[in-house]
Amino acid sequence: MSEVNPYYLGAFVTYLVVVLGIGVWAYRRTRSVLDFWVYGQSMGPGLATWSLVANFVSSVSVIGFIGVVYTEGYALMGHTILGLMLGLAALYFVVGYVRPLNVLTFPDLMARVTGIQASRPLAGTILLVSGWLYLVMQLAGASLLVTAITGVPYQQMVWVIAGVFIVYTVLGGLVSVAWTDLLQGVLMVTAVAVALGFMIVDQGGLTSINESLTALDPSRVSPTAGGAYTLLGISASFLAFFGTILTEQDMLIRIAATRDVRTAKIHVAAAGVILSVLYTLLVLLGGATTVALVGAGIELPVEGGRLIADAAFPALITQYVPTGVGVVIILAVMSAILSTTDTRLHAVGMTVARDLYSWLRPDATERRLMRVSRASTIVLGLTAAAVAVDPPGTIYDLYAFRAVIITSAFFIPVYAAVFWTAIDGRAVFGAVAGGGVMGLIAHAAGGALGAVPSTFVGVGTATLLLLAFHAAFRRIGGTPADPR
Repeated sequence: MSEVNPYYLGAFVTYLVVVLGIGVWAYRRTRSVLDFWVYGQSMGPGLATWSLVANFVSSVSVIGFIGVVYTEGYALMGHTILGLMLGLAALYFVVGYVRPLNVLTFPDLMARVTGIQASRPLAGTILLVSGWLYLVMQLAGASLLVTAITGVPYQQMVWVIAGVFIVYTVLGGLVSVAWTDLLQGVLMVTAVAVALGFMIVDQGGLTSINESLTALDPSRVSPTAGGAYTLLGISASFLAFFGTILTEQDMLIRIAATRDVRTAKIHVAAAGVILSVLYTLLVLLGGATTVALVGAGIELPVEGGRLIADAAFPALITQYVPTGVGVVIILAVMSAILSTTDTRLHAVGMTVARDLYSWLRPDATERRLMRVSRASTIVLGLTAAAVAVDPPGTIYDLYAFRAVIITSAFFIPVYAAVFWTAIDGRAVFGAVAGGGVMGLIAHAAGGALGAVPSTFVGVGTATLLLLAFHAAFRRIGGTPADPR
């Protein structure tokens, strides 16, 4: 444990008090389960845009991505960030189809396009695993950072952060989440720009930073990281992150929360522009962080023979920049991490209530669904915190794992169902199940077919099953039957 920094600790405590206050205010405005789940479907373009921006940027984007730049350089732009941004662009063209369907969650969409109601619990289960893993990752990233900058023990900080965010998310649902996102999104973009500006001046300009990065290792400015990534590996990573956008539960929830199709399109397009700029700034900040730490002789910790790259950004804050700049950076990082934490808390609770419980109990009252959603948020939040105390891998590892799962299960079947109206819903259902299982097995085995990345194994399996099932069901004839 490092020495307690009263300035950083004070900024963190103030931050938590503010978001708790928003939660109490939101509780008074949440009158129905529709308010709690999707803001009563009345969210305007400004609030929706900044809510999407804040939700999109997470501990992966700040701590994880900067850690990857520290070890691998700018290759991150090609295999992950480009995939995310093009995925968001693809989402824009899907919004016009999805929003008029008036579905509230991704499993709702699956049931609508397949005609099989059992698609809801199938998709809901996959998304629940993905969302819960993301929640673990978020709590670990937030606690790692706050521990490094305040000196409070990591294990205690996990429970503090989880407790505060469970409380205010349970109070106001998406009303709480959206308004805290507005605050966090604006803080995040402003603070990242200020932090990068300081580092550019400190390091003598962008040209100087890139020259220093090249001098450390030319592979750091290579699009393939000096051989660390093959073309096949880059393609697989790109596909994984491209494929996560439409299939994220929180994305569909936010589309459903907008007041109409026009608002939904505006918020995706505007968020895409803001995020493209922000991610570019973050990667440049990662390069500046690398040069600054190496130049100052600041070494990152090693555990089990492996460099803890996630410690790069906390080290910059605590050991390099002045306290005043550090406070600004903390606001950016806390906004990025915690805005996504509350989103995932809300999404997993809604998944249990809307996509699992209401499928089993279709006659459940609004009051009962609200209780289930809140209780699920509490239970899943606490279990995620328990795992985050000793997380099974780095933040980026967890991010990649859940990206493989949902891309393998949903990417090809869902886009086929949306744009190929003649596809048999039963084929989509089977492809989702088979692709998800194979992606999970392949990733756990490190690539089930030797050098073939797990993303290709999962997506390939889903594609083959989709075509095979479609052909088989066309010969059999009939209509999709609900297998519930």
